[in-house]
Amino acid sequence: MKISFSLSVYVVLLALAACGGKEESGEREGDVAALESEDPISVDTVPMPDFPEPRRGWLVASSAGAYDLRGEWQARAAICDDPPVLEVLADQPGFGTLILLQLPAPDARLTRYPIVVVDSGVPEPPAAQIGVQLFQDRSSHAFQGLSGEVEVYGFAERVSGRYAVTLREIQTDDEAKYAGVFDGIPIEPLPAEMCLAMKEALAAADSSGPLEERRQ
Repeated sequence: MKISFSLSVYVVLLALAACGGKEESGEREGDVAALESEDPISVDTVPMPDFPEPRRGWLVASSAGAYDLRGEWQARAAICDDPPVLEVLADQPGFGTLILLQLPAPDARLTRYPIVVVDSGVPEPPAAQIGVQLFQDRSSHAFQGLSGEVEVYGFAERVSGRYAVTLREIQTDDEAKYAGVFDGIPIEPLPAEMCLAMKEALAAADSSGPLEERRQ
């Protein structure tokens, strides 16, 4: 199953909905393997892995915890002016990472974007969300960024940054530490119809009520 720039991927982040699927056959750049567990595993005592070495045009990631999400994948970026949102996507058959940035004013975009968990409403910029989807054998896993931040240090025709986040597997509540670097990713405009669909989704989320705490 291939993940692409689409509203459905964004809904994974907003609605925290895991989708099923099978991994497609073919070569994979990243070594991605999941360690199954019966009980939720917290990674509070596991240190965040070091940032990997950047590779221009790629997202390179390391991980620690219940799942092995290490790898490197060609990435692309797309932007909407209305709403002011940037997506960075790295995907291939069986695996995908989507980073969604709620952008501040153009002169303030080189900054840190804290991970924000939203059940409803729209986070105030600068803010970030991250979603990871993993398909392995006959199982599928969907992860949501729980805490941490994305740091953007390059933003013009290309975007560069790095992130250090804790992920939560949506179905099992297992956690993993996930650190990565995206370097020199070309930015393209997201098609107008997709920006409009995202704006409508954000408006619907904003009208659904106040944010409810997911974790006590």
